[in-house]
Amino acid sequence: MKISIIVGTNADKSYNRMLAEYITSLNLADFEKVEIDLPLFGESEADGRVAEFRNKLKASDGVIVTTPEYNKAVTPALKNAFEWLDGALIMKPTAVIGTSLGIQGATRAQEDAREILLSPEVSALVFPGHEVLIGQAPQKFIDGTIDDENTRLDVVKFAESFVNFVKQYSGKD
Repeated sequence: MKISIIVGTNADKSYNRMLAEYITSLNLADFEKVEIDLPLFGESEADGRVAEFRNKLKASDGVIVTTPEYNKAVTPALKNAFEWLDGALIMKPTAVIGTSLGIQGATRAQEDAREILLSPEVSALVFPGHEVLIGQAPQKFIDGTIDDENTRLDVVKFAESFVNFVKQYSGKD
């Protein structure tokens, strides 16, 4: 079973990239980290990067989106990536998780992402419940991994539950 993890930022240093790497390290499925390196939607034609992005998501049985919070919303890079989806997530199991520097753990960005994913244009099968809001990322991530035991347990439970959700929906192991 293949699950893509979209890193919801193009920042060089990202706690959400570390989060994606931690989920990948759990080896619960064939996880693939998908970085955002796309042209600006509406200003450019779709190119090979867009086709590769869409094809990776279409080939996946499920998708996890990691998102930081910028000004109470998803990052511009992630919003731009959502614009390029063009049907890649229709009825595909999709989960949202995120971490941020502040105490709210990307709460509003996760809600923003879920609203976009549930829109008629995207129509993803959004994973219900199991919200994991990781605030104060610098204190929780040490040397590139989750150092806080409770956060680690929350992320493991989230990942296990999502893998089971994808298995139920796709019928794959």
